[in-house]
Amino acid sequence: MPELPDLQAFSNNLTKMLKGKVLENAVIYNKQKIKVNEKSLQTLIGKKLIKVYREGKRLYFDFGKEAVLSLHLMLHGKLVYSEDENPKYSLVAMKFKDGKTLAITDFQKMANIELNPDPSEGIDALSPKLTANMLSELLQSRKAKIKTVLMDQNVIGGIGNAYADEILYEAGISPLSVSNKIPEKGVQKLVKAIKHVLESAEKQILKEHPDIINGEVRDFMKVHIKNADTDKKGNEILETKIGGRTTYYTKQQEVFK
Repeated sequence: MPELPDLQAFSNNLTKMLKGKVLENAVIYNKQKIKVNEKSLQTLIGKKLIKVYREGKRLYFDFGKEAVLSLHLMLHGKLVYSEDENPKYSLVAMKFKDGKTLAITDFQKMANIELNPDPSEGIDALSPKLTANMLSELLQSRKAKIKTVLMDQNVIGGIGNAYADEILYEAGISPLSVSNKIPEKGVQKLVKAIKHVLESAEKQILKEHPDIINGEVRDFMKVHIKNADTDKKGNEILETKIGGRTTYYTKQQEVFK
């Protein structure tokens, strides 16, 4: 599943590709799985796309006031921009007046598409409002493992399994730590790690794949590495399950209980 850095890269590239283009047609190919109906979708026709932006794990296609289409790609959703009006596994296709179509595809039919959705509950991981004080307040009443909290989209939006591991690795905090037991200095490290890891990853993704609008780039990760025995420092990489998700960490990350 694409996480915040992937989606941020997608939104930047989609804005470059589509900004100012007029929507000529919009078609729903799988009506049972889409939360927006075709009649509502038709209200976007004739409007110019202002921008594509990201909040949490969603992409937003902004066509103006009361005309914002949101997309959560889930595990296998993809964006295809081509002259093909109906690529394989299409759920929704938006044809622009340049003759090309942006299709949302998903062979599992799980991608979530809505028109003018309610605001997200969790604060975005890259929001300037996510300070050490705010994070400390969010963690005070939570006894769950810190990795579980970082991945809870109702608490912090945008962080998934892979980047939760990377953030905790950089902060030097074990994913097994109890959230409300992390001291003030640990929370400060965590906030810095959230910003640094996510922003650095986006830059790395765009450097390696400057036109990316699909997929996940993970080859630069430091600890969330399948089948790796050690990190670059020579520390053993351990593997466990937290909330059913495969988790990678090292003994050097401090445990707070």
